[in-house]
Amino acid sequence: MEIPSSTINSLLDLQTKNGLNIKYTNLSPDTVSEIQTSIEHVLREGLVNDIKSSPVFAMMLDESTDLTVDKRLSICVRYIKAGEPVTNMLVNVHLEDGTAHTIMNCVAHEFERHGIDLANCTSLATDGAAVMLGKHKGVGQQLVSKYSPFCIQTHCMAHRLNLACTDSIKKNDFMIKFREKFSSLYSFISGSSNRTLALKKIQEILEEPEIKIKEPYSIRWLGLKNAVSAVFESFGSVLATLSKFAAEKNSVAKGLLKYFSSYKVALAIAFILDVHNELAVLSCELQKKNLLFSEIKPVMDATVSKLSSMEATDGKCLTSMKTGIEITDDGAFFSGEKLKYHDNMGSEFATVRKDYIKRMKKNISDRFRKTDSDHYNDFCTLFEPQQINISTQEECNEALESLSTFYGYEKTVKVIDGNLIEGLQETVRVVQPLVDPAKVQEEWPRFQGMVKGAYADMPTNKLCKRVILLHNDIIPNIAKLAAIVLCLQPTSVECERTFSTQNRLKCKQRASLGNEALNTLMTIYMLGPDISKYDPSPAVIYWLRQKRRRKPRLQSAYKPRAKKQKTC
Repeated sequence: MEIPSSTINSLLDLQTKNGLNIKYTNLSPDTVSEIQTSIEHVLREGLVNDIKSSPVFAMMLDESTDLTVDKRLSICVRYIKAGEPVTNMLVNVHLEDGTAHTIMNCVAHEFERHGIDLANCTSLATDGAAVMLGKHKGVGQQLVSKYSPFCIQTHCMAHRLNLACTDSIKKNDFMIKFREKFSSLYSFISGSSNRTLALKKIQEILEEPEIKIKEPYSIRWLGLKNAVSAVFESFGSVLATLSKFAAEKNSVAKGLLKYFSSYKVALAIAFILDVHNELAVLSCELQKKNLLFSEIKPVMDATVSKLSSMEATDGKCLTSMKTGIEITDDGAFFSGEKLKYHDNMGSEFATVRKDYIKRMKKNISDRFRKTDSDHYNDFCTLFEPQQINISTQEECNEALESLSTFYGYEKTVKVIDGNLIEGLQETVRVVQPLVDPAKVQEEWPRFQGMVKGAYADMPTNKLCKRVILLHNDIIPNIAKLAAIVLCLQPTSVECERTFSTQNRLKCKQRASLGNEALNTLMTIYMLGPDISKYDPSPAVIYWLRQKRRRKPRLQSAYKPRAKKQKTC
């Protein structure tokens, strides 16, 4: 999809020269566009049918801007297929503006257009922006009040982690200056081809990795880590480069050299990289495509425990940095470059170290509050085998009662259409309950017996899959709750993936790509299987049915159209 459509005929010619029997030649741009639309139609039709077949589904929303600064809304879904959660992009559409009302109308229109009932949406994950999760008029609140009364709203866990890392820098003078100096270093080195080349040559001489200095983006996943890692991997070369230009009386180089040649800063670089390497592991776990809510707490606890150990124990990078620094009577040196050093710097670094770990742990704790959703805790109590086995009967009954009350009674939603000039029309709809509370209580002892017996050591995802596929006949209401468990969406990372695809497709060479064409190409890219496994037959059949006499024309030799004669 990243190859321009204009190359299609030359590729067909190449395949002909390779010995293949290519019947369709000289395809016009309109024909290529229609073929792409046919492929997209078949892929989307399959996705929509899968969503409709799923007992419930989750939704992920995020907005962004493309190359031409047009607002785009990415709508992704998570549904159940063969007892397992599947996450895919539903559509990427143009937005007139970024207001909650516009976004909600766009979402409602797309789901209505595809015939998907929003009442079955039980989870919404967004990036946490006010327009999405506003308490009164946010998209999530409108979705619950107008269409999906059983929907649980979630602030993306991966975004929360990124915010926790950003918060750990705020109101911390050392870390604020630390990030500013890395930004200045990036601007200084990358802003000149001479300085970039000088760094590269020194890296070759010192046999350090040829790594470019990176900017500490706060909007990227753990953007500071990449910037710190680049400096750490070629620290000697960075110092030598700054020293070279400082000797040439460059004032910026002098200031940067004075900062980065500090013993305390050298240790801080290695220490912060150790911390962010550990956070990167957590970030990658939170970005898994079909992450379950039950998988979050174990990796969170592991990360916090590891951070606690770093208060007193040196990590791999810090150990390496201390080994590389040579302290003599003449001072401290790293790769021949002298570091600013005095006896109190060790204790000063220890203070920085302790304060940063303390702030990071607190911010993670604040961002990942246990009280975010009581229903998450209820599902943990009832659908995690280990949790069931250690919970009291009273705790299980309370969780069961809570979920039965939330999902077991009909709810009323209200939609107001129109405007003040033409008039308003209010539509009230009653949404039927997802489960029967009495039946849930009746089925619970059977399910509890399974979990405490044959399924005692089974993880949550496999337990839910077995209940949905094998035991839906005897515990159908518990099976419905199991489907909700698999569709609880803890992140909106899939939307970020769609935006990455969007920016690859709509690049400088394709800046004029239209909204429909962009959505078509994205759908093929995101939903299409590997080319070796793709069966084009359904798309070909659909395409051939759209117009008559296509086949003979496409298989015939190319004949240019006769020019129209001018008439006076």
